[in-house]
Amino acid sequence: MPAPYHHGHLHAALLAAARARLASGDESTLSLRELAQGVGVSVNASYRHFPSKEALLTEVAVRGFVELREHMLARLADRPRADARERLQSAGQGYIAFAQQAPGLFRLMFSQKGRFESNAAFLAASGAAFGVLVELAAELLGEAPGTASVMKLAMGAWSLVHGYATFAIEGYLSALPEAMRLDPAELVQMLRLP
Repeated sequence: MPAPYHHGHLHAALLAAARARLASGDESTLSLRELAQGVGVSVNASYRHFPSKEALLTEVAVRGFVELREHMLARLADRPRADARERLQSAGQGYIAFAQQAPGLFRLMFSQKGRFESNAAFLAASGAAFGVLVELAAELLGEAPGTASVMKLAMGAWSLVHGYATFAIEGYLSALPEAMRLDPAELVQMLRLP
């Protein structure tokens, strides 16, 4: 018979355990049973916080988008006097650095289109991360955030850095000779900016 549930911070412990597992693999190596055992509780105790593995992964993905946003904002804070173009480039560099530092989490966040999109917290967190690029594009163009040109620039910036980040974490860039590899700073400078 499993020990009674006495874990004071089980919700946070399960999230941390899932995050650690993602750091060394992907979500296919993750199960609620193993995570519960790893933090010293029964699987039934874990179900009091997460009704399913998918619910746990959704919250991990939400927190990933919060971190991604914070990562980009931290890059911007490092360059308070930069102009709008440099600020957009800095945010792109922050995006790429985040993906390289947490590839398992990054893969989860963008896995299977639509997978988490019925979750309001996921939509808010992913929207807030994209919102950083929208605000920077609006600043650069001198337009309101909702205009077509601002949204196109923000989407183009996101597509460019996301593609690079994906190639980097999947190992495609390491196959190229060093002299042919783009540095993230070079990549974001290739954006066609006004």
